[in-house]
Amino acid sequence: MFWVSSFNPHYTPKVRGMQLFHNINPLSKFGDLKILFDGVPAQECFSGTLDLSAIPVESIAKITVTKGASSVLYGANTMGGVINIITQTGGKGPITQFSTSFGDYGTQNYILNHGGMLGRFNYSLTYGYRASDGFRLPDGFDKGNRWVGVDSEYHEDGGRRALSDYRKRTINAKIGYEPDEGSQYYLSFDYHNNERGCPVERNRYWHFSQWDQWHLNLVGKKRLSDPVTLKVRGFYVDHKDELIDDADRTVSCGGKSWFDKSPYDDYSVGGEFHSLINFGRLNLLKIGFGYIKNQNKQREYNSKIKEGEIVVPGWGVVKTYEADTYTFSLEDEVKPIDRLSSVFGLSYDYFNPLRSADVPPPGSIKTINPQGGLVYNIASKAVLHFSLGKKTRFPHLKELYSTLAGGNPDLKPQKTIAYEVGGESKFSNGLNGWISFFHNDVEDLIERVKDAVGNKMYANIGSATIRGVETGFDVGITPKFWLGANYTYLSARDEENDREMEGRPRHKLNLDSRYRFSPSSSVSLQITYVGNQYEYLYDKETKDEMTRKIPTFFLLNAKVTKNLISLFGVDSEAFISVKNITDKDYDEGNGPMPGRNFLAGLTFRY
Repeated sequence: MFWVSSFNPHYTPKVRGMQLFHNINPLSKFGDLKILFDGVPAQECFSGTLDLSAIPVESIAKITVTKGASSVLYGANTMGGVINIITQTGGKGPITQFSTSFGDYGTQNYILNHGGMLGRFNYSLTYGYRASDGFRLPDGFDKGNRWVGVDSEYHEDGGRRALSDYRKRTINAKIGYEPDEGSQYYLSFDYHNNERGCPVERNRYWHFSQWDQWHLNLVGKKRLSDPVTLKVRGFYVDHKDELIDDADRTVSCGGKSWFDKSPYDDYSVGGEFHSLINFGRLNLLKIGFGYIKNQNKQREYNSKIKEGEIVVPGWGVVKTYEADTYTFSLEDEVKPIDRLSSVFGLSYDYFNPLRSADVPPPGSIKTINPQGGLVYNIASKAVLHFSLGKKTRFPHLKELYSTLAGGNPDLKPQKTIAYEVGGESKFSNGLNGWISFFHNDVEDLIERVKDAVGNKMYANIGSATIRGVETGFDVGITPKFWLGANYTYLSARDEENDREMEGRPRHKLNLDSRYRFSPSSSVSLQITYVGNQYEYLYDKETKDEMTRKIPTFFLLNAKVTKNLISLFGVDSEAFISVKNITDKDYDEGNGPMPGRNFLAGLTFRY
């Protein structure tokens, strides 16, 4: 009933302690989104980070985004919406697919999928290995650029981007059992190994020597009778990583040198229970309960610790952080007339910090969040929608406690009143169009800000306003030519400091065109425009904060695909893709971005 749209993830690496993801939702930064992997919270529990690129596209069945007043059954921390990445299930016939591709700087990808059915059981298995020595910067990279060049804090002189290498291994397995029409039971296991460099940090030479995360997810859905359906889920997420500083030097931060090694040992365990009561065509009542426990253990090895004049390298004490989150929810879908549907919900969300290393944990937080939405079908192919809701985001453990990132145990929860109105229509000539207007009033926005001596720390900004419009269309101009576009205008204002909010572009435009030359060959072209975004930097010499307007940029990407001969029942396909065709030298405040790069590959299906 809530507004749901498809989503194409765009990822830039994020390093521990820094807020460096791109905005993949116009309403908020990545940390304000709830990311689910087959319904299971996927973000690392201390920092709230997730490497979307670690998930092979070949294992994904679909990705949905719920924006506006998302269902209260999702619980807290959904200010920017909810993204659910749904992996494939086995089909009726066994299918095997193998894909491989190669690019510059030793880039290589190997993905194997297999799935099928055995009676009432279905299964799907994906294995992926991807590796690269990194990416190249544009030929025209400006080494003298004070923001990203040699003399900047990135110390980048062009060529291969320092520490942009990676090795990624993925296993995804899912087994389903559907004994009858009203029953479904699924067990899934996911493992992600993602050793990689961290090219985005300023004055850091960090890489993950270990990065392992696995999920175990058991979900069951059972229709007890015509009106009552139960859905139960239990999950466990295990995360271990080790971040290493390769620099043979001391970089001070608040009187303390950076670590040499920093291992994390995290886990999340939880579940949810939903009862759906169908009172007929007019009414569907949903009652939900959710629980999740997050625990993080961390320590640091530092070879630069001094006791007087003597350097005494060694490990620090193990610090343990733990918190529970509970959600009780009630939601009712009502359809008073054929063309009008409405959803009204209420959630009680409770955040309880249990352990905070060697200091007393802050007090618990209790919130009540009402939300609602209306969908009106003007005609068979035209829909209007409206949503209004209150949302709460609790602080992440990192935002409360991290000495490295500027943790603040006195943080308040971030509260938002979100409005959205819009519509979509399918016209008779094959043209589909949509538009939505959104407005968020935010109180106690959690942001990293600079203190009086230039160190960054997390703090609550008294008030902020985030509003704008999203619009787009897609049309089949001819049977062979398809064109689509979407545009977002975003105004994100820090009302307390009377300035634009950092890292949120005012304008973003995407154009996508595809042309099929023949039944076996096609070409696609994508154009991206990003303009009017800002970052705020601290000048260590003048002790002043500088406002930088990040230069506007266009990106142009293309891909050519050709179906090859089918031989012995094996279908094959070849492709060549080129990203950043014009070799544009650009950045978005996170360091220099890749120049022109190529990828060519083959896919075999049986």
